[in-house]
Amino acid sequence: MRTRRLWVVATAFTLIAAACGGDDEVTPPSGDPIVIGIIADLTGAFATYGNSLTRSAELAVKEVNAAGGIDGRPVQIIKEDIQSDVTATVDKARKLVESDNVDLVMGPIGSDANDAAYQTVVQEGGKLLFYTETYEGGKCDPLYFSFGAVPAQQIRPMIPILQDEYGTNVMLFGADYVWPRRSFEIAKPIIADGGGTVVSELYLPLIADDFSELVQEVRDKQPDYIFSLYPALWGAALKALDDAALLDGLGVGTIFLGDGDYLGIADLAENSYTALPYFTVAEGAAAEDFLTAFQAEYGADQFPSGGEGVGAYDAVWMYKEAVEKAGSTDPTAVAEELVGLSFDGPTGKVTMTSSHHLEQTINLVQARNGQYVLVDSFSDRDPEEACDL
Repeated sequence: MRTRRLWVVATAFTLIAAACGGDDEVTPPSGDPIVIGIIADLTGAFATYGNSLTRSAELAVKEVNAAGGIDGRPVQIIKEDIQSDVTATVDKARKLVESDNVDLVMGPIGSDANDAAYQTVVQEGGKLLFYTETYEGGKCDPLYFSFGAVPAQQIRPMIPILQDEYGTNVMLFGADYVWPRRSFEIAKPIIADGGGTVVSELYLPLIADDFSELVQEVRDKQPDYIFSLYPALWGAALKALDDAALLDGLGVGTIFLGDGDYLGIADLAENSYTALPYFTVAEGAAAEDFLTAFQAEYGADQFPSGGEGVGAYDAVWMYKEAVEKAGSTDPTAVAEELVGLSFDGPTGKVTMTSSHHLEQTINLVQARNGQYVLVDSFSDRDPEEACDL
């Protein structure tokens, strides 16, 4: 297995080398740039996650360029706002592939947009697509790589803790699209294996304007805990349950609520659990350095979200390693070098498996007294994706 060491803040190495002088000074990159296109929700329903993806990738590119670029060439980003719209995703992806002729495309966020980008970038354009958000899994293509978490990685560590603490009767509540639906299908046997029972399964529109059905379902079915995959308006859903006096004693688990989103609804999310690759309370010097570098770049009140941010950061550095091993930006050659590649990232070692999904650490947190507390870290989590390429 191939590994490489993380440059946490490459600019620091550049400054040290310059101060010391001599042979260790980094040669600035030159020549034609390697171009990474990013299609992200910079505005729209998923703007929190789209900006986290973009900023984390930009941070990694800045560090890569400070460390000499990729094979001595500078790296350039072209970013496009898809506004959480599938049609815009297709248009912007086609622009990056056909007009800008980028070497790699990263993004987007939503599952429907992911499907559209896959068709446009990979199937029609023959380019590499790096998807860094947590998603439902299931994609299998030589030029498609997932750098986010997939359901089994997050659900397996969390469900037993919820059932031990709250009870075995669970309500599955999600937005009505593919990520929640497929994730719940993966969750059901895990719940059953732990002696749990699904007492309700409810889906509402992604942007619902009324949560009375949720309130009534909780009142009628009386679950011990809710496993929620309702990201866009989760605060509004919790507020409806709280107004109905149904939150007290009700367990809650999610696999999407990163630091930035949590801060806005901390009073409603007390005692809830969340499982994601990254949180600001993740342990280790690399996690702290990643947060320090991110906030130095974007502001002390800014946070990389728990799924796509660290995934995008890892993806840029792993792309650098794969291109340098391949000696080319040819998509097929780079794809071959990515498989089996390991990288020591902000949350520890990650490895690209033969399924083109990442083996990685999943962190589990609980909201206590208005802040996240690390419950446990689960390293080397198998994506459990049955893709044989």
